[in-house]
Amino acid sequence: MFSNVYIVNIFRFFLLLLIQGLVLQYIGFKHIYIFIYPIFIMLLPLEIPHGLLVFLGFLMGISVDVFYNSFGLHASVVALLSFSRPLICGLLEPRGGFEVGKALTKNSFGLRWFIRYSAVITLLHMLFIVLFEELSLSLFLLARIFLGFILSMLLVILYQFIFNPKH
Repeated sequence: MFSNVYIVNIFRFFLLLLIQGLVLQYIGFKHIYIFIYPIFIMLLPLEIPHGLLVFLGFLMGISVDVFYNSFGLHASVVALLSFSRPLICGLLEPRGGFEVGKALTKNSFGLRWFIRYSAVITLLHMLFIVLFEELSLSLFLLARIFLGFILSMLLVILYQFIFNPKH
């Protein structure tokens, strides 16, 4: 029988995929994109094996690529983020360290820590998406990254308050 962690993450995978592919894909402004699907990688358990983390990131990215018709752009970016997540978590590790079995949410480590953690991942995601898509960097692209980051972060935090409302 599946444990609760598996069921929650399978549900989260499909929920985020459908929101991203069926709603946010069409809400984005002309050159400003809103992405919330990296939440899936952010909230996977810390104890997940690294290879499985990268595979699940790739799976989420390739699923988003189907909706966006982007030929592996999202798969490569999310696989890169998944590969980097242990390093990011190591840099942002709380003073007492991570407790085994605790989810990487605002309820487990506080809103301030979660905002820092999700901001790093969301900013890297936006940066890599725009850089891989455009293969250059300009003031216009930096503005796209910044505005997309702000809108995406608002939805990431809103997601935490809707699906983890204990505080």
